[in-house]
Amino acid sequence: MLAVDNDEARAAFMYALAANGFDVTLPGTAAAARDDVMHPSVIVVDVSLEGSDVWRRVRSFRREALTCDVPIVAMVADSGAVIQDRARREGCAALCLTTCPPAVLASGLRAVLERDGRSRQRPSA
Repeated sequence: MLAVDNDEARAAFMYALAANGFDVTLPGTAAAARDDVMHPSVIVVDVSLEGSDVWRRVRSFRREALTCDVPIVAMVADSGAVIQDRARREGCAALCLTTCPPAVLASGLRAVLERDGRSRQRPSA
């Protein structure tokens, strides 16, 4: 599941993940309402925006019964110590820079899935 608010970034991530073998859905869409998608393999959340509480979406996935145990990868603008600490406190499985090349992002998501024991033939993000 891909939770990215910026239209341009969302389109780029969707394309990159699909091109690297992931089935991608967006929260709040009809496709996400299907049972198999409501419990995605991994959730990618963009928390790189400045200002408002960008971590609220991570917390909302942690509170939902269908997604509380799904690993979350936070897309960040920088990976400094403050951000790493916050991601740990919010329960993120990993961080990825928003500038990360698509193949590296896909490889990182697969590593998270393998570590979490959720590896499938066609993972969903």
